[in-house]
Amino acid sequence: ITLVERISQSSTLEMFGRAARTTRAVVLRSTPTHRRALSTLVAVNGPPLLPDTNVVHEVDPTATTTTTTSSMILKRVEHLGPNAYEARTVGGDAAPAALARSSRQATDAQLRSWLTGSCGFRDSVADEYLPRLQADGFDSPAAIAMLSVDDLERRRVRTGHARTMLARVDDLQVDGGDASAAAAATGAAAPSAGGARLFDYETITATMSVDDVIPPVEHAFAQLADGKVDVPIPMHIGIDETALYGPGDVHVKGGYVSGTPTFTVKLACVSFYKNLERDPPLPPGAGIFVVMNAETGQTLAVMQENRYLTDLRTGAAGALAVKYLSRGDQDKTVAFIGCGAIARNMARATKAVKPEGFHGIAYSPDDSSLAFAEAMAAELDCPFEAVATAHEACRRADIVFTQTPGSATVLEKRWLRTHATVIASGSDQPTKQELPVDLVAGSKYVADLVKQTSRVGELRPALAAGAMTEADVYAELGDIV
Repeated sequence: ITLVERISQSSTLEMFGRAARTTRAVVLRSTPTHRRALSTLVAVNGPPLLPDTNVVHEVDPTATTTTTTSSMILKRVEHLGPNAYEARTVGGDAAPAALARSSRQATDAQLRSWLTGSCGFRDSVADEYLPRLQADGFDSPAAIAMLSVDDLERRRVRTGHARTMLARVDDLQVDGGDASAAAAATGAAAPSAGGARLFDYETITATMSVDDVIPPVEHAFAQLADGKVDVPIPMHIGIDETALYGPGDVHVKGGYVSGTPTFTVKLACVSFYKNLERDPPLPPGAGIFVVMNAETGQTLAVMQENRYLTDLRTGAAGALAVKYLSRGDQDKTVAFIGCGAIARNMARATKAVKPEGFHGIAYSPDDSSLAFAEAMAAELDCPFEAVATAHEACRRADIVFTQTPGSATVLEKRWLRTHATVIASGSDQPTKQELPVDLVAGSKYVADLVKQTSRVGELRPALAAGAMTEADVYAELGDIV
């Protein structure tokens, strides 16, 4: 195995070619340029992962990218126009729906801080891009926002970097005169504004899709691997079942990406299954995001997302696992064990990174697989079928998603094809386990965040059984993206 850490762009292809001749796998931790070079190598030499080894990736619905996705909500709503939603505030007057970016020119220091901080580029990359932006007058938030990815590519900005710059343009802060506009452009209220903005569920679901979330989630994972993200261990509150209350679980999570203007705390309620028996029924889960100003510590927004953003983020992480850990176009059959809301986002996200389509197989012990297969086939324009057992789903699949309540293991290692990639997202409590220990220990295990999956996730039972140590973990996802 070759772990690619930091390499010069000029030596990328030469180094990859040498690695392909002398090693059996390449783990990439660098820039989109290096990833394109790897794609070139893969086209010639085949995929870097061993064809006879299972890959297991565990998606922990953490807050690693909570601050990124919630900031995107604040930015995207401003472009929908004044009739797109009813703007409300908590403790203040109504906020305007359409907000202008500042046209004030940023200084060299501000542009550099934005490129190396919010965009996460190395100093050498910032040195390269800074004069190209300034030469054509693209040195203000308003001017940069008018560019497209193609426009930036024509100015010799690499594709992945171009997407990141456009996604983070509202983080560019300028001095003087435009404090209110700059704060508004990030979705924030200026310090003197009347209060936090409240975004209801309908606004959020109308504004964001899993396709929107994949690029910032990818960026956040890369920042996490570079040590630029603070993600504390989640807090769990158990609501025990009594005659009137519970059962249910509450997760409190948060995160901050260094150099960005906001941080976010999320409260998610799950497994309140008695809600389904109420008249009228209620969903078994709910949740809010609270977005805070990283400069002043003031509340900017409260988002009543009811786990919608959490599910989008989980789907986006699953898509990145497909993108980086599977065998690319060779993997054409994707199985879904568990067919709830997360499975739908996993399917949508998979289509986003496999636009040519795939063959879907659905299994769920609660008989929801047929409705899931029919809905996804119609929405994604991909063939889907429901099968009677998890065994049948696994034996035919190249990629297997598991998203179940996690009360018992849902598959066996012997059911899987030798090259299969398994992407698990159901074990969000210390009592849950979807995958058998022998599968996790006998595969390339990739975690979102080892410090969490070792306590709450599929790594925990493998550690407890003595089948693995943390040193046996193949990589964290951020090390690869």
